[in-house]
Amino acid sequence: MNNGIILCIDDERVVLNGLQSQLVRDFGAEYAIELAESGEEALELVKDLINEGNEILVVISDQLMPGIKGHELLKHIHLISPATFNVLLTGHSDLEAVTDAVNNANLYRYLTKPWEEKDLVLTVREAIKSFYQGQKLEIQNKLLERHNKELELLVNERTHELQEEKKKIDDLLLNILPNEIAVELKESGEAKPRHYELATVLFTDFQSFTQLASTATPQELVQTLNECYTAFDEIIERHNLEKIKTIGDAYMCAGGLPNKNFTNPIDAVAAAWEIHKWVSSWNRDRHAQGRIPWNIRIGIHTGTLIAGVIGKKKFCYDIWGDAVNMASRIESHGEIGKINISKATFDLVKHRYHCTHRGKIAAKGKGEIDMYFVEGTL
Repeated sequence: MNNGIILCIDDERVVLNGLQSQLVRDFGAEYAIELAESGEEALELVKDLINEGNEILVVISDQLMPGIKGHELLKHIHLISPATFNVLLTGHSDLEAVTDAVNNANLYRYLTKPWEEKDLVLTVREAIKSFYQGQKLEIQNKLLERHNKELELLVNERTHELQEEKKKIDDLLLNILPNEIAVELKESGEAKPRHYELATVLFTDFQSFTQLASTATPQELVQTLNECYTAFDEIIERHNLEKIKTIGDAYMCAGGLPNKNFTNPIDAVAAAWEIHKWVSSWNRDRHAQGRIPWNIRIGIHTGTLIAGVIGKKKFCYDIWGDAVNMASRIESHGEIGKINISKATFDLVKHRYHCTHRGKIAAKGKGEIDMYFVEGTL
């Protein structure tokens, strides 16, 4: 069996070269990076690679190409290689194409051009991790199926045990999916993607995390992150936000989903303010103990997005759209100990919070945009 494959597809050679350069630097030692300049070339390459016994881990495809479009190409690739994680890369917010790819192509992530290298690398790394976890889970599912058949032979004697097992499975599903989505998935076998006109995305990130990680033992690092994320989970739950995921030291949650509401901008800022206060108090305690503080940035943006469940064996509730990318940009352009919000969010919370206008700040891929610091409640 050869190394796993990362396949990049774009009709612009300069874009392919950029993708190849970034991916080789981070993944070239472990995985092969293959390139295709059209959808037709990519389909032939996928068939050849699979026939040769390769595993295609991730496909990154442009949306607007001559001939077959990106989302249609990913649907064809999904039929050939269902386990492959697909990423759509485009300069246009085509929500209809993204929704189609989520429904029919196992779309893992939607990134806009120009992308940030950090976003691309994190996306590919998490997709590869999920690919191999899916393989392990498939083996575990086969073992579970065999176990269930054995249990059926003893059902009359072990009814109580089966009920307890079902409860554990239900509880596990509720731990990884919102309650409403989990119920829909159990009742119909699927959870349809939903479009939200008004949702607020909140990102947090620890400053100089790589340096902090190098000074801590693995046990201390995981324990500290768990301490922070447990507190964040409790805070956002009080403010009606939904945790989406953590990627290393980055924490992402959103308001206004899965149940739509109009209070999510205020909910998100309230949660961010409480997180800010918790981290400040926590860092004071660390300083008193002679320990290094973990400084945090917080960014918030309100806009439209798509939310849905991806995966058939390992479910993941995720969100896509320009609002997610914008929130990430807002967070990365924030300052330590500050809550940085977009103008879209500011316009919806200014009657409740005192904010300072920072002026227009250059955000990569977005041009100059208005940003505000939240200073406190009115």
